[in-house]
Amino acid sequence: MFSQSLNNFDDVLRAKKINKLFTKRVGKDIYQRTFLGTIRENDGSIKYYVVKEFLRIQAAFVFHGHSRILFFNKQKNLTKECRLSLPTELPFELKANTLYFKYSENGLTKTFAQDVATLRKMICVEPKNCYSVTNP
Repeated sequence: MFSQSLNNFDDVLRAKKINKLFTKRVGKDIYQRTFLGTIRENDGSIKYYVVKEFLRIQAAFVFHGHSRILFFNKQKNLTKECRLSLPTELPFELKANTLYFKYSENGLTKTFAQDVATLRKMICVEPKNCYSVTNP
């Protein structure tokens, strides 16, 4: 039952409320999804809807966390994803086709901006830390 819920993004995509957190629990498993906004073409048309997601799934006695940035086409079908190592690496904002990430360097919190107007094969979450963009 939970795996079916994992593939259903209707609640987040239908609401289209930027930075609204959607949380669903099934037993001890939980997902948290946030609609970040849209990536637009030069003519203003929507290229992608963007959602960030954190999953916490129990496997035996331990929990596993999964963090992803999800890209949906105009028809709201999942077409691209970027799997991150930590939930702290998820972006906090999408503005003007740019994803914004927070990271630490020498004890200071900094912001890193990644242009996603043209979705490339890699997304960087800080200057020296990048992840592959793949098909789901």
